[in-house]
Amino acid sequence: MKSKSVIRFLVAFILVAVAAIVIYWVYYYVSYTSDANVMAEYINEGNEFMDAGDYRSAIESYEQALNMDPEEKSISETISHAYILEGKAEGSSDEAVVAYENAILYDKTNKTAYWGISNIYEERQDEDMVLETLTRGYEATSDENMKIKVDNIQIERARIAEEEAEAAREAAEKAAIEDAHNDLLQKLEPYFANNDVDGLKKILRTEEYKELADEAAGSGISFYYGNKDESGKKTGKGLGVYQDGYFYYGNYADDMRSGDGFWMRAVYPEGSAIGSFIYEGSWENDKPNGQGTCTASYYSERVGSGGMTKQIITGTYKDGLENGSMTLSGVLKAGGSVKYSYSSADGVAKKVSDEDSGVKGQYIIAKSSDESSNLTSDGSKRGVEGFTD
Repeated sequence: MKSKSVIRFLVAFILVAVAAIVIYWVYYYVSYTSDANVMAEYINEGNEFMDAGDYRSAIESYEQALNMDPEEKSISETISHAYILEGKAEGSSDEAVVAYENAILYDKTNKTAYWGISNIYEERQDEDMVLETLTRGYEATSDENMKIKVDNIQIERARIAEEEAEAAREAAEKAAIEDAHNDLLQKLEPYFANNDVDGLKKILRTEEYKELADEAAGSGISFYYGNKDESGKKTGKGLGVYQDGYFYYGNYADDMRSGDGFWMRAVYPEGSAIGSFIYEGSWENDKPNGQGTCTASYYSERVGSGGMTKQIITGTYKDGLENGSMTLSGVLKAGGSVKYSYSSADGVAKKVSDEDSGVKGQYIIAKSSDESSNLTSDGSKRGVEGFTD
C-alpha cells in the first residue's frame, strides 16, 4: 500500500511539473510573439535597412509595422521620412516626384516633401505645377514661406501679363498706323511709277502727306509699302518715307535701298528758297552709289537776280557724296542757262583756279562753258540731300 502511494505521488508531481513547464513555455511564446514585439521587430528591421540606404526595403518593413497599428502616427512619419530620403536619392526625376508625393500620403504636413516637388518643377520651368504644389503645401502646413513664394509668382505673372497686354495694345496701334500709312503710300505709288513729278509735288504738299512726312521726321524711322521676303525684309520694288520728309521709290534688297531708285523731297520750311529736290540713279548699301542725277528746283521769287531757278548735277556718287567727274546745268533767273564741269572727291569739290572767286570764303571749282561765270565752293560736302551731313 505504501509503494502505491509513493507511485501516485510521483505521477502527480510529474504531471504538475510538466504542466508548469507547458504553462511557462506557452507564456514565453505568447509574450515573445505579442503584437508589440512583432512591431518592434519590423521597426528594427526597417531601421537597419535605412542605415544601409535601402529605403524601399525600409519602407516595406515600416508598412508591416503600421499595418499592425494604423493609428500609430510616429510610424507614418517615419515612412514619410523614408520616402523623403528616397526622393532626394532620385534627384529631379519623375521617380523623385512620386517619392515626395508618397511622403505626403503618410504625412500631409511634411514641408520638405512639398518643397522637394516644387523645386523639381521649378527646375523644369513648370510654373503652374510650382503654384499647385506650394498652394497645396500651404493649405496643409501653413508654411508662410510657401505663401510668400506663391504670392511672388502671381505678382510676377500679373506684371508679365500687363506687359504683354501693353505690348499687344502697342502692336495693335502700330498696325493701325501702318495700315493708315499703307493707304497713303498706295495712293502715292502710281505717281512715282509714272514718273509724274508735277503730280508728286502737288500731292506731297497736301496736308495728309505733309503730316505723314512730319511723322517720319519726328519718329526717326521709315515707313514702307512694297514687297518683302519671307523673313519680312524689304526686297524688290517698294516705296518708303524717311526722316526729314524724303520719299524713296525703287528697288530694295535685304532691307536696304539697292539698285535703281528715285529720291525726292517736295516740302521745306516756310521761306526756304528750294522747292523740291530729286536724286535719280543707282543705290547700294542703302545710299546713293554709282551714276546719278540730282535736280534741285527753286522758287523764282526767293532767288537772287544772279541765281538759278533750277540746277541739274550729274555724275558719280559714293555713299551719297559727289565723287568723280560732275556736270552742272543751270537755268538762270535772269534767263538762259549755264553749264559747268568739275571734279569732287568724297564730296569736296576740287579747286581749279587761284584767282579771286569774287565771293568771300569761296574758291573756284569750274568756269562756265562760255567762260562768262565761275562756279564756286566753300569746301562744304556736296552730294545728295539727306546724305551730306
